[in-house]
Amino acid sequence: MQDSFRQAFRKRYAKWVASRVPLTDSITLNRRIIYVLPTGNGLMFLLAAGLVFIAAINYAVSLAFGLAFMMISLFILSILYAYNNLNGLNLKSLPTAPVFCGEEASFTIELSRGNKKSHEAVELAFAEHSPSHADLVTVDRDRVQVFYRCNKRGRCQAPILRITTYFPLGICRAWSLINLNLNCIVYPRPVAFSMEQFDSGGGGGEESALMQEGSEDFYGFRDYVPGDPLRQVAWKNVARGQGMQLKQFVDYVDSRVWLDWDMFYGFSVEERLSRLCYGVLKLSREKQSFGLKMPGLEIPPDSGAAHRDKLLRCLALYGIE
Repeated sequence: MQDSFRQAFRKRYAKWVASRVPLTDSITLNRRIIYVLPTGNGLMFLLAAGLVFIAAINYAVSLAFGLAFMMISLFILSILYAYNNLNGLNLKSLPTAPVFCGEEASFTIELSRGNKKSHEAVELAFAEHSPSHADLVTVDRDRVQVFYRCNKRGRCQAPILRITTYFPLGICRAWSLINLNLNCIVYPRPVAFSMEQFDSGGGGGEESALMQEGSEDFYGFRDYVPGDPLRQVAWKNVARGQGMQLKQFVDYVDSRVWLDWDMFYGFSVEERLSRLCYGVLKLSREKQSFGLKMPGLEIPPDSGAAHRDKLLRCLALYGIE
């Protein structure tokens, strides 16, 4: 009961924050979006300062007064330094490489400083994910990878990003919530299946078809063997004295490999996409030429990284775009 209440509260809080934090490609932190509060250690520090001050009043000890005032001064300075450590920090979203469903997307954020200010011990993280750390002391800009687990195929839009610092003493926490335009393509989760049904057609070269015995195209002659049909005998050659020869005909069969949606009859949409994704990866690793057939879509056979990425993108966005 308590866990469900927490989850509901977090969802409502996330929606409330998202409605008040606009989506942007870059942002500079300022006083309007930076918040400062004492940490647990900071509250204990204030309590200790209060006890020292009370003891100083009771026992009239001037050194105790000095210590209490120094502790309060340190706390106030910590507030100012923590705020200033984020103020003026610029963040910019950069393109993100695609990932597979269930993996962590590595969102790239470029941090830069202005007016030669230093920004130390800065943490960047999404809710319930491990933070990444950055320092802008000796450099003017830096790129940080912030990770987020993508559990759904399609387009993944990163949630609200939290920037936090406990600099310099850890008794005050300054933070800001921003909604950077961080997104990536999430491919289906690959699910292995038997690839024995595929045949690349063997021979290589530039041939795009296999030959099998048939009746469509004339291929050549061969010697007559008793039992062969007489209607295929080349009687003109017999009349010329060239002996009994038989006409050969062949049918050309398409040898190109196709990944077909209908190969996985009875599976759900996501299960089909996962198996097609595995087929794309496996055939790409084997450097085969292959195509993809899906409802309303047919991509002719090709090979290479660009072809692989094109097919994976189609699988990722199927039913979405």
